[in-house]
Amino acid sequence: MSKVRKSREKLGRRAEFLAANYLRLKGYRILETRFKTKQGEIDLIALKKDVLVMVEVKARDDLLTARESITYESQQRIQRAADIFVARRRDYQQMGLRFDALFLIGKRRIVHEPDFF
Repeated sequence: MSKVRKSREKLGRRAEFLAANYLRLKGYRILETRFKTKQGEIDLIALKKDVLVMVEVKARDDLLTARESITYESQQRIQRAADIFVARRRDYQQMGLRFDALFLIGKRRIVHEPDFF
């Protein structure tokens, strides 16, 4: 693995760690981190009341770049992975489903956008 890739991997893991802690403070229960399937990956899967929340986490220097980094194609992959997650877990099948984005901007600013897509 190249140095650049290792650095990005480390930044991504840090962003996901901070995002999970942020969501816990907001009353979410984290069910899964880095849920991977052949169809796609979901950074965080959380539960808030009776809503299952799929969270895409992005670390960028500015909010516009962060928002634009969640492309239509990545949204489709996340939705397919969410379908697999729900299909495997009967107790979540009757819950509402939401797709959020959580952005780490710069070193410390966190922006949570519920129902991003």
